[in-house]
Amino acid sequence: MRLRTVRLDDRPTACVALADGRLARVDRVLPGAPGDLVALLEAGALDALAATVAAGVSDDACADPAAPVLAPWTRPRKILGIGLNYGAHAGDLGEQAPRTSPASFIKGDHTIVGPGEPIVVPPGIGKVTSEAELGLVIGRTCYQVGVEEALSYVAGVVPVLDQTAEAVLLENPRYLTRVKNYPSFFSFGPDLITMDEVLAHGPLADLRVATIHNGAVHRKDTVSGMTFSPAELLSFHSQVMPFYPGDILSTGTPGAVGIEAGDVVRCELGDGLADLTNPVH
Repeated sequence: MRLRTVRLDDRPTACVALADGRLARVDRVLPGAPGDLVALLEAGALDALAATVAAGVSDDACADPAAPVLAPWTRPRKILGIGLNYGAHAGDLGEQAPRTSPASFIKGDHTIVGPGEPIVVPPGIGKVTSEAELGLVIGRTCYQVGVEEALSYVAGVVPVLDQTAEAVLLENPRYLTRVKNYPSFFSFGPDLITMDEVLAHGPLADLRVATIHNGAVHRKDTVSGMTFSPAELLSFHSQVMPFYPGDILSTGTPGAVGIEAGDVVRCELGDGLADLTNPVH
């Protein structure tokens, strides 16, 4: 199942993107369900929604498929990013991938933009990079869980473009929070793709993540190329902090590409599973 947020009647509205191209409003498909994706996760309503969709959706429940697509949500309790989780990307920065425990950072929700919205390069900070990543969306409260059970707390995945003020970071790696938190430095969407649909495309370890710059593949790798797997990342960080429905764990990039005004960057997940595109201003 693919869930997205679109603008209808001048407000964000949660919808299911159906396989036949129609867009079905969640609050009409499942009467009483919230029209907000985080609230839907908090209510634990994904299974009921999926069952109703599988039974068939009437045209009365559908919305204009051309409605503007927004960021899936804009107020997660936390965005947790992972640094240097692919060995090749660590080499880009002259570093070694961490081996004993993952490197992480927190991003504020002010960094969020949606599909098609501009990534803005701030003046005077030097080189800025964009990084395609696999984002895990937490579906239920997750705290101090083991690796074996960690992915059962994940509602689905989203493509991510995470931005970094790389020139500033190279001055001092302790500037990590600073270089990750400029406005527009986190794009995700358009769809939250539930885990059943992700796994229907093949094992998660085989999922390809690619950073695309102006139409050309800059760097790609599969999830199996991560130093720490998605399950290991979630389990490790859950020992420190609880995760809540709608939180996003962005699992690291196979490669960062320098960006400037006029560029277009894209994250691709799998072969046609998902893609996210943003212009650079």
